[in-house]
Amino acid sequence: MNIMLEISPAHLDLDTTLRCGQVFRWTRLGDWWSGMLGDVLVRIRQERQFLNVKTSASISESKLEDYLRLDDDLGAIIGGLSKDRIFRSVANQVSGLRLLRQDPWECLVSYICSRNCKIAMISRILNNLSQKFGKKVVWKRSFNYCFPEPKALCQAELPEIASCGLRYGKRQAYELKQIAELVCEGVIDFEILRRMTYSEAKKLLLSFDHGVGNKVADCVLLFSLEKLEAFPVDVWVGRVVVQLYGKFLCSELIQRIDRTRHLSARDCRILSEFGQMHFGRYAGYAQEYLYHWTRLQHNACDQ
Repeated sequence: MNIMLEISPAHLDLDTTLRCGQVFRWTRLGDWWSGMLGDVLVRIRQERQFLNVKTSASISESKLEDYLRLDDDLGAIIGGLSKDRIFRSVANQVSGLRLLRQDPWECLVSYICSRNCKIAMISRILNNLSQKFGKKVVWKRSFNYCFPEPKALCQAELPEIASCGLRYGKRQAYELKQIAELVCEGVIDFEILRRMTYSEAKKLLLSFDHGVGNKVADCVLLFSLEKLEAFPVDVWVGRVVVQLYGKFLCSELIQRIDRTRHLSARDCRILSEFGQMHFGRYAGYAQEYLYHWTRLQHNACDQ
C-alpha cells in the first residue's frame, strides 16, 4: 500500500522526529525510514512537501496521522513556547520536531529498558525482545518483528528475557515480567490512565514500581498517554536546564547537577516541576526540543 501525506518539513522534520530519542525501533535505510506500526511494516520518506509511505498491509491515513500527531498545531505550540527568547533560540535550531503518539505498552517497556542506556543500546534490547517474543512480518525482501504482546512476556522465563541484552539482567527481566502480568490482569489499564489527570496518572504509575520511576512515568505519560504537560528529566535534561535556565534555580541544585552523572529522584522532581511551571501545558514539547538540542551540541544523537 502507498500513501502520500502532504506536510511541510517545517511542520514535520522526519529525520529529527525519529532520531531525537523519543522512540527506538525506527531504522534509516538510505532515504527511507523503516519501522513497525502494530503488525504492519512501514517505510517512510520525506519528499519536499510530502511524506511517501509504503506499508506491508493496508493501513488508514488516519492511523498514520494519529501516530505522527498531525492533529497537533505545531506552529502554534512552538510559537507559544517561543515567547521565551531562550527557548526560541533552541527551536530555531530544532525545527520540525514533532512528538509521536506511541503505543502505551511498547512505550512503557521501552523506557523501563532505557535506564542508564544509550539510545543504540535501547534499540538493540527492544529489537532483541521483538525478535525473540514478537511475530515476524515478511514483506518483499525485508522483514521485521512486531513488538511482543504482554502475554508473551508473562509466559517467558526470566533467563529468556534477560538474554535479550538487558542492562540489569534478571533483575530487569523480573521487572518486565511483573509489569506484563499487571497489564494482562488489568491492574494497569492504559485507557483509565489516559482519562486521568497528569498528577493522578503519574501517582498510579509510580505505585506499580517494577522499574517505573519518575522519568519512566513521565515519558510514558508524555509519549503515549496525552499528558503534554509532562517534563521527563534525565542527566541530559538536567544539564541543559541548568545551562539555559540556571538563573531560576538554586545554587545548591546547580552544584549537585554539575557534580553527578546520576540525578537523585528529588532533583528530578524539582527540575520536572520547574519545567512544568515555566513552560505550561506544552512542557513536554519544550523538554524534547531542549533534550535533542543539547545532544546535538554534544554530537550524541545516535548514542
